[in-house]
Amino acid sequence: MNFAKLRQQIFKMRKRDLFPLIKLILTYIPGKLYRLFNSDVWVITEYENDARDNGYWLFKYIRETYPNKKVFYPINFECNDFNKIKSLGNYIKFGGIKHYILFWGCSKFIGTTKYYGFPYGRICEDLVQWDLHDFKNIFLNHGVARGYSSIVDAKNTNYDLIISMSEKEKEILIKANFQSSEKVKVVGFCRYDSLKNIISDKKKIVIMPTWRNWLDFRLEIDESNKEKITKQFLESKYYKSFFSLINNRSLLDFLDKNDIELIFYLHGYAQVYSDYFYSSSSRLLVASKEEYFVQDLLKISDLLITDYSSVTYDFCYMKKPMIYYQFDKDEFEEKQYAESKYFTYDKDGFGPIVDTEENLVIMIKEMYEKNFELEDEYRVRIDEFFKYDDEKNCERNYLEILNL
Repeated sequence: MNFAKLRQQIFKMRKRDLFPLIKLILTYIPGKLYRLFNSDVWVITEYENDARDNGYWLFKYIRETYPNKKVFYPINFECNDFNKIKSLGNYIKFGGIKHYILFWGCSKFIGTTKYYGFPYGRICEDLVQWDLHDFKNIFLNHGVARGYSSIVDAKNTNYDLIISMSEKEKEILIKANFQSSEKVKVVGFCRYDSLKNIISDKKKIVIMPTWRNWLDFRLEIDESNKEKITKQFLESKYYKSFFSLINNRSLLDFLDKNDIELIFYLHGYAQVYSDYFYSSSSRLLVASKEEYFVQDLLKISDLLITDYSSVTYDFCYMKKPMIYYQFDKDEFEEKQYAESKYFTYDKDGFGPIVDTEENLVIMIKEMYEKNFELEDEYRVRIDEFFKYDDEKNCERNYLEILNL
């Protein structure tokens, strides 16, 4: 254990950390006793209020295929996604006593995030980093590593298994993030098993930008800081660019003329800003995560417009066209994720790149005229990138975890 880090974390403790810390201490012995009588129990998690990513699809697969397997899914019983889990059974209250007991008593902890699936991330993350846990730590992944990322950096994580979708990504995880080859398994993402039932009428375009970490106030406690960041958001190029786009007169006229719906869906971390996006056009739908699932929107859409989001991979897995709208590339690379030598949008991306609203609208119209058909250049890149093109991703994930 790094005692310098321990001391640092103790000084960072807040009043709200005290009760979770007490629960971790009090559930330690019950957790170890539970483990004595239950040698192989799995916990599968996403965020507290979510059942929509790789974790949900793996849990669903196991419950339906191996109903006697001891596997549990922590979730907030009041969230919109709860009904999806309720019908599968073996759910537990996120942050409840059993969640804490299983943190100490499970054999495998399987998550789509670095630490948000733990009963109390702020403390549990450190316990895992310091090897003060007794489970195999499996990262199902939720995005795609295109370069360095602290989420998968071997120096900042303690995974026993990392799920990858392609050999290209595995190379990036090893060379740019220092993971060992043995830990990274290219078996595909569980959620891709649901992407084969494509619904398309050539009448829907979806815009799905990623978030901006410098405009995110989720972890802020002080209300004045939240107001300050919100003001920065409304003055940002990010907000002004997308607000202008969904109100572009030429684009809206095009949508009216061709009876096309435009769906605008913000990243989960940015959904708090959804009310600031609106248009006079009835063609625009600003979709919320409470009412819509990302995968459902991708399946019904014929063209994707994004900036740097990894939803690109889900969409292109279905062999559908997309456009990168990168109006703030320099700022994004400086403050959030820099483009790496291992994956560049120009040489490796799955669609054309534009950086102005005018050129984007022109390209949308051109793609419509081509019946939203995927160009051969990008079809080849997609085929080369994905190792699998089937509905056995959950099965491969399950077997890798079982044999760990």
